[in-house]
Amino acid sequence: MGKTYKLLYVVVLCVVIALTAVFVGCKTTTAAATETTAAATETTAAATETTAAATETTAAATETTAAAGKVRTTAEREDVTATEPVSPKGVFPEGFLTGIKDVGVIPLKKYFIAFSNGDMGDVWRKTFVQDMDEWGKKYVDKYGIKWVWSNSGNDSAKQLGQAESLVAQKPDILVISPNETEALTPILDTAAKANIPVIALDRELKADPGTGIYKSILSMDYYLNGVADGAALVEQLTKKYGSPKGNVVELTGILGSSPGIQRSQGIRWVLKDYPDIRIIESRDASFDRQKGYTLMKDLLQTYKAGEIDAVVCGCDATGLGALQAIKEAGRNELLGYINGVDGDTAALEGILSGEYGSSHECSPYYGLPAFEYIIRYLNGEDIPTRIMMPTRWYYIDDDPVRKEALQKLVDYSKQNNLPFPPMFIGGQKELTNPVKYYDKPWYEDKSKQDIEPFTTQSPIKITK
Repeated sequence: MGKTYKLLYVVVLCVVIALTAVFVGCKTTTAAATETTAAATETTAAATETTAAATETTAAATETTAAAGKVRTTAEREDVTATEPVSPKGVFPEGFLTGIKDVGVIPLKKYFIAFSNGDMGDVWRKTFVQDMDEWGKKYVDKYGIKWVWSNSGNDSAKQLGQAESLVAQKPDILVISPNETEALTPILDTAAKANIPVIALDRELKADPGTGIYKSILSMDYYLNGVADGAALVEQLTKKYGSPKGNVVELTGILGSSPGIQRSQGIRWVLKDYPDIRIIESRDASFDRQKGYTLMKDLLQTYKAGEIDAVVCGCDATGLGALQAIKEAGRNELLGYINGVDGDTAALEGILSGEYGSSHECSPYYGLPAFEYIIRYLNGEDIPTRIMMPTRWYYIDDDPVRKEALQKLVDYSKQNNLPFPPMFIGGQKELTNPVKYYDKPWYEDKSKQDIEPFTTQSPIKITK
């Protein structure tokens, strides 16, 4: 019996050990299976989250796409039924306005547009505001939009208050030409709280256009104004001497102003490649006709006939003052070698008569292009964040096509008693800019910004 019990004990022990092993193995397998299931569940959850995120991204993209194709208004607006544009069609070359193939936008809704202006104390600013109002009224009469505007009379604090009042009226867009950059920049915060987009005209706000509520700025390329003057000097003096050489005096704009600085830089950007054309005097005429006259009289006494070959001016008002001094002094050798900026009707007459050399457009007529971009934005289109006004180069150089185009502008301006030729008269196809001297605009090319303005050189001795 003892052996039997021992044998039975061994058998039972083996069975227990085997069963324990099976139990432990099953438990381990079950735990592993549980972990695998949990991991799979986590993976599925992560995939679900990814899918949800992708869905949200797609939804956001869909909303953005939808917004880009919808009219931008602060309230329900009636549809516009007119189908003809107020801007002339077929007058301007393709690409005349940056980012616009064909001029002639038609509003989809009867939008509410508000305009805040800083000052209109001189003829340029007065013409600028009158033109904006005239184009605003065209859109009122043709399409039934709502158009309101205010003018501060050169008072920045007053303009800020006026602009805030305009925003409070809930327009679809606020258009502003600030009296001063920094003083009017707070309007962006006010507009952002009301979700009213802002477009600036002519003068900057201290913020990056295209960010936040500040959608775009439409301004003038003052640097190109100077480039055109420099190009005219090269063409005129090459024709005079057979090669680009000569001594030039500069009557600048206001030294601390962006137009004064950039125009002076643009001239030197061109002349850096023509070392024998020297600017021997640079004097501050402050965009003023009387100062141009007085400074030119002094220069004519300092330099004898033959010691000055050309005059370049910060604006046509200064240039016309210089022309008066030259004629009074009988210094006829300088007639036809005076170059300015703006496109004053009187200066353009001088170009046609041969007394004035050239001018480059700095048009106050913002109305047509401003409304083309404003309406396109409200229609749901994307517009460029920085837009430069189109310009005409009033330099004819015995070219009959350019001369005929210029004559048309002068005739229209004189018949209508206008200080500057309007944009819609045309001439952009014929009076083209000197693009070979200006491959990229100043804001895309830092080397142009590094040019020092108002610098002078010693005169070059010219052997005739």
